[in-house]
Amino acid sequence: MNDPMDQAREDMRPQAEFLALVDELRFYILSFLPWQDILRCTSVCKALRQTYVSSSELQYIVELGGQRLLPVPIAYLGKHTSVSQRLQLLRDKAHAWFQFNLHAHSFQTFSLQEQVYEVGISLVDGHLCLWSPYHETEDSRNSAKIVPILPKPSQQTIERHWSPGSLCPVPDAYIVDVYMDPVQNLIAIAYAVHSNVLLEGRFYVDIRTLDGDDIHPQAAGQTLVLSVVTAQSRHDWFTITEVLKLKVFGRHLALQCSPVFDDPVSTTSRVIWWLQLWDWQHSTTSNSKLSDTMSHFQESIDFCFVGNDRLLMASNDLKLYSISDMSRKPQLLACYSLPFPMANTRCLLPIHVTAHSSQIQMQAQQTMWTSDPEHRLLCYVTLRPRLVFVISTKVFFDLDSEPVGEKAVTIPWQNWGPTNTRVFPDSWKVCVSGNRVLHAFPAGTRSRYKLHMMDFSPLGVERRQGLGRVVREPSATETHEPGKTLTTSLPYVEVVSDRVFDATELIGMWIDRDRIYLAKMMDALEDNPGDLRLDQLEVIEMPIFDPS
Repeated sequence: MNDPMDQAREDMRPQAEFLALVDELRFYILSFLPWQDILRCTSVCKALRQTYVSSSELQYIVELGGQRLLPVPIAYLGKHTSVSQRLQLLRDKAHAWFQFNLHAHSFQTFSLQEQVYEVGISLVDGHLCLWSPYHETEDSRNSAKIVPILPKPSQQTIERHWSPGSLCPVPDAYIVDVYMDPVQNLIAIAYAVHSNVLLEGRFYVDIRTLDGDDIHPQAAGQTLVLSVVTAQSRHDWFTITEVLKLKVFGRHLALQCSPVFDDPVSTTSRVIWWLQLWDWQHSTTSNSKLSDTMSHFQESIDFCFVGNDRLLMASNDLKLYSISDMSRKPQLLACYSLPFPMANTRCLLPIHVTAHSSQIQMQAQQTMWTSDPEHRLLCYVTLRPRLVFVISTKVFFDLDSEPVGEKAVTIPWQNWGPTNTRVFPDSWKVCVSGNRVLHAFPAGTRSRYKLHMMDFSPLGVERRQGLGRVVREPSATETHEPGKTLTTSLPYVEVVSDRVFDATELIGMWIDRDRIYLAKMMDALEDNPGDLRLDQLEVIEMPIFDPS
């Protein structure tokens, strides 16, 4: 029989042999572990703890993973920055957000002078993108502009203005949506030749460069064409309008149409919604499409890209599709049930999100890391009831089931929702960046608000350095049904600004890695009270010292 002490010594030998290795070899071997396992190793013994403390490389891996970030390859950086410098910069950025000083002097304001209700505004990669859709004012319809905001010296910027009628190559075209992506130097314009898109049922998407009128160099062709059956052709006995949305994510482009009903009379009526996907870099045609029927009382449906190869359709449930094979219809992977029917829904992803694999080299000129597509946050906003669902996208990648299509699994809310989401009331203003959420909550008086910053990253508690409030316990949020609540428990750290805002100062609100952007509405003129315009864009930076 073996001596128990001999067996114990034999079990300890591999550990002793590993610790006998030179420091560089130990660092190298540990660097292949996931960041969580590196942290676990630090609790095994003092020697491994000291190995971790002595290595900026290992700490950098843990910091990136704990903040749900991916590193940019060093070869693409414009100038060398040491690992210890990148580590300190990353920690300083996180700490600056927990200080959340909105009274800091590092801010600027920009004059906008844009109509509030007649312009579409987005903020992408440090650029303000504005599009004025078709309306009665002849001198401003179908105009657009893109303006860089506080650009860095190394950042490629685009500034351009499209005068009325110059957006589309087809004269008098009815433009239904415009998407601008300065990271890809891309502008996509969805339009119909006939102003009554319901009768025509034929749509076009023009693909061009943002900084010129050329066909995009990566595009398979200038124009994508789509013919569909519209809702109007099946329901002439009551009024329907079409809501069209155009979204781009790397090489994927999607145009989606859903009907909106004005005074329906029957709760049993069914209409069609559809969504067409293209790989615009490889083909101008596509067999990748989705369509379904919906009851007329379902007032909205939205979608978003989740990672490079997945699409999420949101209505009364969340349906996850694989779009890895663009030669066929998207494959249903899973259906995530929601706790009750929703109405007027929107999916919000980080404003700077671009496809990781295709854009990493261009992003490298501006940053040393980018958010992990499998560990971001998605905000699912509903107006009836007024709720914000903050959802970890991790749940859309941790699928155990293999069947797809009609055999795809339906996951009940109780099996996925409570632990992977946090629900908040009042969805007036909310935006998301990576694992941070910026939310405007009422400040106790009418039309006055405070901004709450919530960090959902795993290392948020450690990096807060005593700032903010840690929320681990489940919270119960009231729903539209009296006496019923929704309990969710995704952990986060919350910091509340002591600055109070009027509602007119938060007409637009965005957040990215380094800044908060707030659009303010000017007071209406006495002789023209209906002329509501955006007056200023306030840019608030989270100030830190950059060692690079």
